[in-house]
Amino acid sequence: MIVVENRIEVKAGFGVGVIERFRTPKSVHTFPGFVRMDVLHSTNESGNEEVRVCTTWEKEEDFQAWSNSDSFRHAHAKRAEAAASRSEEEAANNPILGNKVTIYQVAVTHLPQAAVQV
Repeated sequence: MIVVENRIEVKAGFGVGVIERFRTPKSVHTFPGFVRMDVLHSTNESGNEEVRVCTTWEKEEDFQAWSNSDSFRHAHAKRAEAAASRSEEEAANNPILGNKVTIYQVAVTHLPQAAVQV
């Protein structure tokens, strides 16, 4: 299994707005190999908020298939179009400061005893 983390750094006070985008399941949940999504929220050492969107996949090929899909391109194109149409003033007021995607190989998992199959 792999976990893909998208770390989104936003200005203080704007994290909840970013989290709302992920509250309702989208098409990613329907893709083969998708296991789960967790959205994490914290404040970093700079005082900005971080929203970490972590998706778990059966294998990296499943994630790559989704990230190369029309569904992915369509969802992310809307955000790119909105960003391109912003004025300089609107761009300066954009609460998103940056993001970084990291793919992790799951090395160890611990589950409750009841979940372990014998």
